[in-house]
Amino acid sequence: YSIDKYLKRYPKALYHLSKCGSEHFPEFLNLVVDQNLYNEALKLCLPGTQEYKTISYAYGEYLIQKHLAGQAGLIFFRCGAFEKALDAFLISGNWQQALCAAAELCYTEDKLASLARSMAGRLTEKRKYVDAAVLLEQYAKDYEEAILLLLEGTAWDEALRIIYKYNRTDILETNFMPFLLEAQKNHLVFLETQKAEFSHHRKRLSVVRELKQQAQNELLDHEASNCPESDLFSDTSSLVTASDTSSKYTHSNSRISARSSKNRRKAERKKHSLKEGSPLEDVALLEALGEIVRSIDNLKGEIHSILRHLVLYSYDEQAQELQQAFEDTLHLVESSLLEIWRPDLQHTPANPILGPNSTANSISAAYTQQKVMAPLVQDPEIFIAPRLNKNTQWKLTLLQ
Repeated sequence: YSIDKYLKRYPKALYHLSKCGSEHFPEFLNLVVDQNLYNEALKLCLPGTQEYKTISYAYGEYLIQKHLAGQAGLIFFRCGAFEKALDAFLISGNWQQALCAAAELCYTEDKLASLARSMAGRLTEKRKYVDAAVLLEQYAKDYEEAILLLLEGTAWDEALRIIYKYNRTDILETNFMPFLLEAQKNHLVFLETQKAEFSHHRKRLSVVRELKQQAQNELLDHEASNCPESDLFSDTSSLVTASDTSSKYTHSNSRISARSSKNRRKAERKKHSLKEGSPLEDVALLEALGEIVRSIDNLKGEIHSILRHLVLYSYDEQAQELQQAFEDTLHLVESSLLEIWRPDLQHTPANPILGPNSTANSISAAYTQQKVMAPLVQDPEIFIAPRLNKNTQWKLTLLQ
């Protein structure tokens, strides 16, 4: 043991120390904690013994400190430290296993109801309405509050299930219908707002692109009139060499900073401003348009659910209005994708700068364009059209 410890072969040292008897357990525990040898230690201890429980308890505390509360709860639970397991599961948001720990602790019905309400509140803050409703209905015995929570979270099917389970069809008139009709109105307003914003950004993007193209053409005309083609080609060759060198450096550097790429992209996006005339306005417009497209596409399931329940209770007119509004919005978005995300936005080998048909002016133009675009292409995804989910069947045929 002493030799292995001196040579820093701590797992081997721990193994030898485990053979020295229970009187050396304090030293065993210290080595485990100092070197984080919890898994190795648990393999060396017999489950069910006090030593096993002590190591497990220390391991759980270590995992809590490492912000791994869910895993800490598992360790606490299996060694019988149910109070600690309950706390860990509450921290991690695992309400199902928290209830298991509470059962092991023989919670009374009132205490269990109080725990359920507390967890339901936390879940509601995280917008997990269905889970919160389960706790309120089944453990707090408050199905009315559960129904209201489900309506707030637009979980229409689950709300109806509980309404009919307790034969409270009066809630259909007092709460369900008003919530449903309000959801229909809110979605109509949202769709109209998104359409207007989308159209505005699309038109502005067209203007910005035209202005940039004019500026680029003026720059090329100026260069062509002030230097012979041979000089221009020489300058362009230098630009090619410098660009290639920069490209190699950038490629090498990108591998080093790969881990922080997401954070870097977020930081770059913050620099993009929708303010008219800003240097990166076209990029900001692409980002904004992409966000609108994704938000519209993500509504398909929710719209389908609202339509079904409107029809279920004979609100056909409201359902048709919503379906038509969403269909119009989707058509606007889908028909604009190629116009907004043009193929030439993506710099690929399919459109090489150098080639047998290249001229000094064409090379200069291409590199001038890349020079303009260089600070923009921090996140290539900006220049790729969002993918729409074509598999979601959101429309109701009976409304057509």
